[in-house]
Amino acid sequence: MAREPDDLWQSLSRAGETIATEEDYEHGYSREVRQDLRRCLTFRVGGELYGLSIQDLAEITKPMTTTPVPRAADFVLGIGNVRGTVIPMVDLARRLRLVAQGTASSMRVLIVNHGSELYGLVVDSVHDVVPIPPEAFEPPPGALAGARAGFIAALARHAGEILIILDLAIVLDGRDFVRPRSSGAAEARVFGAERGRT
Repeated sequence: MAREPDDLWQSLSRAGETIATEEDYEHGYSREVRQDLRRCLTFRVGGELYGLSIQDLAEITKPMTTTPVPRAADFVLGIGNVRGTVIPMVDLARRLRLVAQGTASSMRVLIVNHGSELYGLVVDSVHDVVPIPPEAFEPPPGALAGARAGFIAALARHAGEILIILDLAIVLDGRDFVRPRSSGAAEARVFGAERGRT
């Protein structure tokens, strides 16, 4: 019986089998990890799957009380207070001309950082953070039309669905935050419309 391990080792070696040794375990197995993956937070608005780079995300919170602002666009819920910082709150479903499908328990506010200012985006639900390789992103088709076309930065496939990556520069364009009939500088200043935009 004492020679059984030796016999088994020799038999496997003669058969051409590769056997892991202690040295293999000591050095471990090296696996190449991609460094160029883009991590995106996925969420739903109006039943569709959307995404934002986590670099744009400051935090996720539950819906909060907002104070209405006169002459604000219909998608602007008002202003909210996040630990002493007053930020504009945007109903993303209305902004994208969709019908919200979230419930009181599922809805969340994405606090995003854009142009050195914070904004709150109300979404139907938040899913998870997914890594997406650069080659998976596609520009929106040229034939794509409709109210949401300009808000789309790129498209990608994730878990069998189309993931729509939003262009925050368009979604949060302060010039749209005030109703067209108003040209008041005070309202524009509240929503950051004077940050170098022409």
